[in-house]
Amino acid sequence: MANPREIHRRIRAVNNTRQITRAMELVARTKMYRTQQQARAARPYSETLTELLRRVVQGGADGEFESPLLKKRPVRRILMMCFSADRGLCGGYNSNVLKRAEREMNAAMQGAEVDLITVGRRGRDYFRWRDIDLFDEFINIGEEADLGLARTLGRTATREYSAERVDEIRLIYTHFASVFSHPVEVFRLLPLAAPAAERERASGLYLHEPSAETIFTRILPRFIENSMFRVLSEAKAAEHAARVTAMKSATDNAGDLIEDLTREYNRARQTVITREISEIASGAESLAQSR
Repeated sequence: MANPREIHRRIRAVNNTRQITRAMELVARTKMYRTQQQARAARPYSETLTELLRRVVQGGADGEFESPLLKKRPVRRILMMCFSADRGLCGGYNSNVLKRAEREMNAAMQGAEVDLITVGRRGRDYFRWRDIDLFDEFINIGEEADLGLARTLGRTATREYSAERVDEIRLIYTHFASVFSHPVEVFRLLPLAAPAAERERASGLYLHEPSAETIFTRILPRFIENSMFRVLSEAKAAEHAARVTAMKSATDNAGDLIEDLTREYNRARQTVITREISEIASGAESLAQSR
C-alpha cells in the first residue's frame, strides 16, 4: 500500500487540476453564451437573404441576366474550406471536423483535384503533418466570429470561382445544435443554383424593381459574406460548447479521483496507525516481561 504522505500529495495535485479545469469550464461557458447568441442571431438574416437571392435567381432564370456564379461547370477542381479551432482541450471537436474533411477530400479526389483552405491552427497542423499542400491558411482567428475574416474568405471564394480556377466550393464546419450536439456539416457555397422545379413554379410571380440583375449584383456579395460569417459563428459556438463539455467531464473525473484517493489515504493512514499501536503494545509487553 502506498505511503499516506505520497497519497496526500496526489490528492493536492488532482485538486489543483480540478480547480484549473473548473475555471476553464466557467470561462468557456461564458464564451459559449456569447457566441451562441451570435450564431442564433445570424440565422434569420441568413435564411431571409438566401430566400431573397433564390427568388431573384428564379426571376432571372429566363435569360434576363447571367452571372459566372450561377454557371455549373464539369467539376474538375474543388476548393474546400475546413473550419477548426486554434486550440485544443475541446474533446472531439477538432478531430471530428478534420476527419470529415479528410474523408471529403479523399472522396472528391476520385474524380477531381482538390484545393484546401484551413481556418484554425489545428486544421493547418493536421494537414501539414500529412504533407498536404494548402491553398491558404488562417490562424489566430480569435474567440468569436470575425466579420473581416468572413469578408476575406468570401472574396477568395468569389475570385477563384469567377475566374474558373475552381468549379465548386464547399465549406466543412461544425454546426451548433445544442451544448451537447454539434454535428459536422458540409455546405456547398458555389455554384449558386435554384432547383428547376422551383424555377418553373416561381417564374413570373415576382416583378423586380430595379432589375433582377441589379438586385442580384448587390445581394450576392452580402450573401457570400454572410454565409462565411454564419459558418464562423456556428463553428465558434460549437467549439466553446465542446470545451465546456470536455472541461466539465475533466472536473467531474478529478472529483471522482479525489474521492478514491481519499478513501485510499484513510485506509493507508489507518493501517499505519494500527501498525504503530501494535508496535507500542508489543514494546510495552516486552518491557514488562523483562522487568
